[in-house]
Amino acid sequence: MTIKSILQKIDEIRAKKITLPPSQNAIAFNPTLNADEIALFEKTWKIELPDGFKSFLSEIGNGGFGPGHGLIPLGTESILDPRIPVGDRDTMDTEKDFAYGSAWNYEPLRRAMEEGTADQDQLMEYYFSVDRISGAIRVCDWGGGGLGLLVVKGREHGKVWCDYRGDFGGIFPETFSGEDSGHMSFLQWYEAWLDEIVLEVPMEERRFW
Repeated sequence: MTIKSILQKIDEIRAKKITLPPSQNAIAFNPTLNADEIALFEKTWKIELPDGFKSFLSEIGNGGFGPGHGLIPLGTESILDPRIPVGDRDTMDTEKDFAYGSAWNYEPLRRAMEEGTADQDQLMEYYFSVDRISGAIRVCDWGGGGLGLLVVKGREHGKVWCDYRGDFGGIFPETFSGEDSGHMSFLQWYEAWLDEIVLEVPMEERRFW
């Protein structure tokens, strides 16, 4: 997966006037970032962004046409969890390692909700804490409480993960065809999303949207 092949597919979508996903009005990107601007973000948040993601920022654009409601520009919004209630800490801790290597959900909370136990509120606070997504930045929103995350610290560095705790779906990696087939990098994930547009896969059959 390369920047060149991504640009070719974007050009193909434009040339053939292929129908875009409902959440996308047009193929448009924000201005690119230069190396100094990217380095400043990395220094500020004490991280090293994946090379592929940096290439996208510097050669294609800083946010815009992309999965969900579009790619989020690199900046303050990248490290905020918009689902956190006003007054609570909503900034992701980019200095800690991302905690997961495989899909995660919180079984104690599920049991407590089914049984109506008194510790539900405490378990809910743990489950929805921004601490659950330390070591990542936000790259897109899907709506309905779903976030697209790019891991910037830990063993999953450079991989894209989904956070669907908003509807109790847990946190899980974007994979090629199953959990054991490998986790996707940013460029792999973005190109897979483009592929489904180019192939005009029906929306209800798409894995990436």
